Amino acid sequence: MPDAHSRSADEGAPATQIADVTCRSLASALAQRCADLHGMDVEVARTDPGPPVKIQVRCGGRFEVGLRVAVEHVGGNVYDVFCTIEEGASCRLTYSRPEGAGAPLPLCPRLGRRFSAFVLEELERRLGRWHLRGEED
Repeated sequence: MPDAHSRSADEGAPATQIADVTCRSLASALAQRCADLHGMDVEVARTDPGPPVKIQVRCGGRFEVGLRVAVEHVGGNVYDVFCTIEEGASCRLTYSRPEGAGAPLPLCPRLGRRFSAFVLEELERRLGRWHLRGEED
């Protein structure tokens, strides 16, 4: 993904604020989904404040995957959030900043659910490969 997406969004809500709410929303939703679906604990940690923001997702101490989040201001209160998994898929999500929102921005459950679904699909794919490799040994 080009670094053109890593520029500041605007004076009122810089890209780092939007990336922060995206990361916090992901952490909340992903922890819940992984616990519900797989009984697995996950840890979501920012490893680089960016831009672009880098995130590490650790799954039950078994393996980890890196993510990159970049934000681009579309116009008004609308932002595109570009999410890329290291050596994997990428997606674009849209965030609409609430009018009059201060810092930090409130969690966005819908964004968190969409982002966690994207990440979980890739984690399941990698966990399946990891598990199969373990059985071959």
